[in-house]
Amino acid sequence: MENSDLDAVLVGRLRREYLLPTQSSPFLNQMGGNLSYAAASYLLWGGKPGLVSRVNNNFPTDWLEQLENYGADITGVRRVNEPIDDRFFVTYNAEMQPKFDNPISWFAERGLPFPQELLGYIPTIPLYCSKSDYRPDSIRVTDIPQYFLDAPAAHICPIDFISHKILPSLLKGGMISTLTMRACNCYMDPIFWEEIRPLIADLTAFMVTDIQALKLFQGRSVDLWEIAKILAGYGPEYILVNTKDGTLMLYSHFKGKRWVIPAYSTKAADPTGMLDAFDAGFLAGYRKNYDPIQGALSGLVSASFCAEGSGPFYLLECLPGLKEARFKVLSQQVMEV
Repeated sequence: MENSDLDAVLVGRLRREYLLPTQSSPFLNQMGGNLSYAAASYLLWGGKPGLVSRVNNNFPTDWLEQLENYGADITGVRRVNEPIDDRFFVTYNAEMQPKFDNPISWFAERGLPFPQELLGYIPTIPLYCSKSDYRPDSIRVTDIPQYFLDAPAAHICPIDFISHKILPSLLKGGMISTLTMRACNCYMDPIFWEEIRPLIADLTAFMVTDIQALKLFQGRSVDLWEIAKILAGYGPEYILVNTKDGTLMLYSHFKGKRWVIPAYSTKAADPTGMLDAFDAGFLAGYRKNYDPIQGALSGLVSASFCAEGSGPFYLLECLPGLKEARFKVLSQQVMEV
């Protein structure tokens, strides 16, 4: 059913998550994927997103209905006959570094029964992006409902190179004027150097981690501000660099300004989905007054909620007024450098 009230389109992946956090209970065979965390974050700030993804025919309908009940338009979630393995496993060590391999050994180490649904599981995070081949869950031009293009803003979660190559021009071909995108690990590599400029030329904001930025610029620069300036010169108004300790580095191309904002101090239980929550929070906050600082603060608040529990819907359980209180605390810690 067409929803003319959509204020953003969010594109990404939906998954069945099997999480083994170090500081909280296992989260097994539950809804996940970067799109679910982005959607929950955007809904947290009162947004009305339209969601675009590809899922297999067995993806639980009730999970999608949960998103719909919270206010998301799921018309753009396509069920396809292609073999999409939607399982995703991750655990974390004491330093909160993710581990994706050998789920059997991790369950054994924790003394937990191994979920039968994970038998035969192979990590779904590709080490390399194809420059020309579509994956079963790569987004196609026909996947986006036409009326979604009437929304004013969009965010693209990490998918693959092909999806990220076709989506910006497709989305900007409608009414979408604000477009943000989070980099994929697999193409933030020197072998994709020539492809990066056209890939990000139409973006309002490009989100990367410090590790991704340094890998892409290997042999060219180790200065993150210099890297941000070069990337911004390719077209985006803003480059956002999320560092290992949660600090955000924000670079404004047109104003030539740089800001640093620390992460909100909280006890992290499960970092899964934090960057996706940050990204959608940024889009929600930025759209209010087209202020990148407001966007950054909203994103960091979303990320803080995400880290405190497991699963996307945890974000929507925060107490009334708490996100505004955290926003106020962080707003006093913004530093222009």
